[in-house]
Amino acid sequence: MLQADVAAIAFDPSTRGPVVLLKRADAPEPPPQLVPIALGPIEAYSIVSALQGNEPPRPMTHDLTCNIMLTMGAHIQHAEIHSFIDGTYIASLTFRQNGVTFVVDARPSDAIALVVRQRAPLYIDEKVFDLTAVDANVVTHVGIGPAMSSEQFDQALKNFTDNITPSDFA
Repeated sequence: MLQADVAAIAFDPSTRGPVVLLKRADAPEPPPQLVPIALGPIEAYSIVSALQGNEPPRPMTHDLTCNIMLTMGAHIQHAEIHSFIDGTYIASLTFRQNGVTFVVDARPSDAIALVVRQRAPLYIDEKVFDLTAVDANVVTHVGIGPAMSSEQFDQALKNFTDNITPSDFA
């Protein structure tokens, strides 16, 4: 397993949807390769908010999940993106409660949103990384890094959807 970090949230012009771009934790800057994983807009917003340390006035779903786990004395040890089957990434969360380790199936987007909140490591299988990574030099995107505010994310999403053209799908 390779340790991975979130490099950015971007928009895929072919799907008009957000993707998280993962890089190897030990990669130089800028990273030579990125692994794109499709997200829903809610998960993208959740990851960006967590990376920035924003706390909503009321807990959102990923915050609520962390609150429940912490109340029950559980903490996430790590998340793993361990498989890529028929175009779908498969992930799991490993957490501990009262000395017992649990492994649960998770969507990669939810796993990433949770590990970012609990500052737990994220791993990706080396074969999955090698199979799905793209050359970072050819990635064209409207990127959203950890320093972007929620308002900037909303504006970037609006700008992206307002300005996409048919040639973006070529």
